[in-house]
Amino acid sequence: MTRIGSLTIVATALLATAPLAAQTAPAPTLTPVVAAPAPLSPADEARFLALGKTYTRWFLTGKADSLMAAIAPEMAEKVGGIDGLREGMNQVAEKAGVETKVTEEKLTRRKGQLQFWHAGAFTELEGDELVIRWIFEDDGKISGIGIGPKSQAPPVDAP
Repeated sequence: MTRIGSLTIVATALLATAPLAAQTAPAPTLTPVVAAPAPLSPADEARFLALGKTYTRWFLTGKADSLMAAIAPEMAEKVGGIDGLREGMNQVAEKAGVETKVTEEKLTRRKGQLQFWHAGAFTELEGDELVIRWIFEDDGKISGIGIGPKSQAPPVDAP
């Protein structure tokens, strides 16, 4: 018998005696390699900065109808539609108060997604700032929203 024939017999014998779970175990999962997003052009950077500032102003001044038109349908459903958005606006106004100073506005990324980051000092938040984050789709629609104290904001991607 050839060496290849013997190895085939041994392998067949080992597989026949192995537990069924061992024979059908799934292949190990590999972590996909995600390419870094392309940098924004100066025009796109200016456009997304302007959108972020506009959306933040609408949020802080109670323009729920205008803001809802800028939110992607899946996100609109997650926030509870126009009523849920209004409730969120009211909660921020009640808990944080009125913004007294903008401390930071920038574009950044989190998990590869483009986001606008607005941080500000508010009358009812002593010792911390409020951060409002808008996660953008390519067309400028809002696909995610994050609002909370700066001290608890999730980390952004490394530059």
